[in-house]
Amino acid sequence: MEDKYRVVFKLKEKILNSLDGMAQVLVVPDKYFQEVLEKGKAINGLYFLIFFSAFFGFMMGSLLSNLGLAIIIAILFIVMGLLKIFIWSGISHLIAKFVFKGEGSFVPTFGLFGYAFVSFTLGIVGLATLMAAGTLFATFLMWLLMTVWFIVLATVAVATEHKIGVGRAFLSVTGIPVLVIIVLSLIVGVL
Repeated sequence: MEDKYRVVFKLKEKILNSLDGMAQVLVVPDKYFQEVLEKGKAINGLYFLIFFSAFFGFMMGSLLSNLGLAIIIAILFIVMGLLKIFIWSGISHLIAKFVFKGEGSFVPTFGLFGYAFVSFTLGIVGLATLMAAGTLFATFLMWLLMTVWFIVLATVAVATEHKIGVGRAFLSVTGIPVLVIIVLSLIVGVL
């Protein structure tokens, strides 16, 4: 009987630690990311990516009132999230490492990008308001805030892992990749 209570207590402790981690990622990401890097657990950020992608995808699929479709959309969101973060963190890592002479490596950068998915909490709240009250404007604002906060968290992740300033990290995460996309679009548009 005591083993049963011990398992429940450990589960409760893990859940509370995860909630505490989520709050720290949202409020003091630089401190939290530094602690995660020191413990060598940056890759655990992928758990947040998987959880929030699945939850968000399931909610999106639920709008269609079809459980099977909701599960398929949740799985697609996980796969798309992993692929997107793999590419985005890879580009950001390469720019931080070779353009700005950062000290970090790819795997911790990839893991820390996973923690940025905690910002999906805002998107989930926005989606819940859409489902409950049909407020499209509030949902749009929450999704906009989610996107901005995701970029902020990704910037802090790159700055922390590569030990470069926030300005250089921001350029690694958004500035230079966006500039490359614009230039490529202009070249393709001219052809």
